Amino acid sequence: MTSNRNCSIAVGVLVAVTLLATSFAIAARALYVHDEGRLRYIGSSGSLLREEGVATGTLPGQLQVHFFYSGASTTIKASFTIRGNGWSLSGEGRGTLNNPNSASPSFRGPMSITSGTGRYAHAHGKGELFGVFYRRRHYALTVQTLGQLHY
Repeated sequence: MTSNRNCSIAVGVLVAVTLLATSFAIAARALYVHDEGRLRYIGSSGSLLREEGVATGTLPGQLQVHFFYSGASTTIKASFTIRGNGWSLSGEGRGTLNNPNSASPSFRGPMSITSGTGRYAHAHGKGELFGVFYRRRHYALTVQTLGQLHY
């Protein structure tokens, strides 16, 4: 009787450890992301520009960006959503313009993934946002992200 009880306890512990290890492995998925988007101006409202285009790289898809630049400072802010087949990721970034008086100033700063849907429903991550703001080419943007996505 004791050996059956010990065997049941051992099996229960083994099942619990296996489930815990499986849950940890699933929760620990990470992906290094390197994507680029060439965007076109869609519209604006004050200092907020709406841009759309295609993202290529690790997570290709349709990209929408809300780009905030007031012209009064060297700081930019951006929020973005990328949509793929059955999933989406949203995030935000900020940056500092390197040459604010240029016709196409570049910028760089931190970026974070704040939410997702589909297979990336619990996504979060951090990285860097790089880009160029083309003032004379109808306010077009080129953006690039580098970072790590946890999902």
